[in-house]
Amino acid sequence: MSSEIAIRVDHLSKHYNVYEKPIHRLLQMLWRGRRSYYREFKAVENVSFEIRRGETVGIIGRNGAGKSTLLQMICGTLNPTAGNIQVNGKVAALLELGAGFNPEFTGRENVYLAASLYGLSRDDVDVRFDAITGFADIGDFVEQPVKTYSSGMFVRLAFAVIAHVDADILVVDEALSVGDAYFQQKCMRFLGEFQRRGGTLLFVSHDMGAVNALCASAVLLRRIGDRYLCDTGPARSISATYLRELYDERHQASDASVAFDRAAPDSAHGVSDMVDDDHRIVYSVTDIHPARYHASTFRPDAESFGVGGGHITAAYFRGESGTLLTEFTSDEDVTLVVHARTLKAMNYPAIGIMLKDRKGQFVMTESTDSYLRTESIVAQADTGIKVNFRMRMPNLVRGEYTLDIAFAEGPGDEHVQHHWMHDVMVLNVINNNVVHGISGAPSLSVHMTLESGTK
Repeated sequence: MSSEIAIRVDHLSKHYNVYEKPIHRLLQMLWRGRRSYYREFKAVENVSFEIRRGETVGIIGRNGAGKSTLLQMICGTLNPTAGNIQVNGKVAALLELGAGFNPEFTGRENVYLAASLYGLSRDDVDVRFDAITGFADIGDFVEQPVKTYSSGMFVRLAFAVIAHVDADILVVDEALSVGDAYFQQKCMRFLGEFQRRGGTLLFVSHDMGAVNALCASAVLLRRIGDRYLCDTGPARSISATYLRELYDERHQASDASVAFDRAAPDSAHGVSDMVDDDHRIVYSVTDIHPARYHASTFRPDAESFGVGGGHITAAYFRGESGTLLTEFTSDEDVTLVVHARTLKAMNYPAIGIMLKDRKGQFVMTESTDSYLRTESIVAQADTGIKVNFRMRMPNLVRGEYTLDIAFAEGPGDEHVQHHWMHDVMVLNVINNNVVHGISGAPSLSVHMTLESGTK
């Protein structure tokens, strides 16, 4: 296989014999194949694709499409019934919660056990153990049996192991969604660095936003009647096919005659006007609920980097009256206050903020640099800096978001990064009517008119 190819799958199939009753398995052995007491189940059928070194590829498909079976064959834990699979490089996988761990063993013992499955010696693990436990960040629980772990602690330790086994190919599924927001962001930073180093990443997800954000290409496994299909191509076109077929199926399964109750509009949505005559009904909604935020406190010990000529010391939200806020909405004026201190004299000191979704994508960024660059600000050593960002937060889809804050020196792209803090705060959007994409429209009102066909 070419050294440029990381994985080649050629007409791969995996079939299982399914027995209705235990005695059927015994009868099958006694008859030695002269009669069949089972039905054949095709988990994967005639799948072919190539993945080149350094690619990030999404593996998508409905439940039961064969994704897990395919990945287990790539990882070598299942043998195919037919076809060939070639893998060029060491594979590390986080396929399902608990895989490779013994629940009776402690976290420490499971680190050595799991790492040995990837070819690491005990001496190798001794050298990396502190890095693994530091990444997992589960404290003294590493000495406890993993059967006492929460699902979040479990995935922390499992991911920490695969992050330190020098894999060429990583296979990661949605087990990462079990972790908290801080750990998810740590994992996304690791995956980003793994990609930059030229690693090959297989990302398994039902979240097409995540697939499009992380992957250049994708593999779609699906079944249509008795046919087994495998489509490959750019992530955006493959995810569009997946979504189209998903909604087509839902449409076909739904009742075509859906009745709407004209007499009882949803007052919770703030219907402010409704005109009803013989020919026309107008619904007007102006009091649409904004996104509601809950903000955590500032984490002074958050993961960070920089040359250290200054540091960020605090961040918090204030309302119009100056009171500290932990809850607010997207239609309120709020101020994010950031405090920093110089340790050396600086020309053009700047503070930037970056709001990220759980995939690590920046959904909002702002900085003092672009607004105050012409002021040629100079700050002496041991100077306190306070920045107020007065704004309205975006009308984001429900979920957890994290805030990065950066303290830099210099204009534009020439700046030196003194202190960049990852995930210093978690902002949880706890209610919103937006269900797709990233954000809804600000200051939205909606009007719908229904007119009969009477001329």
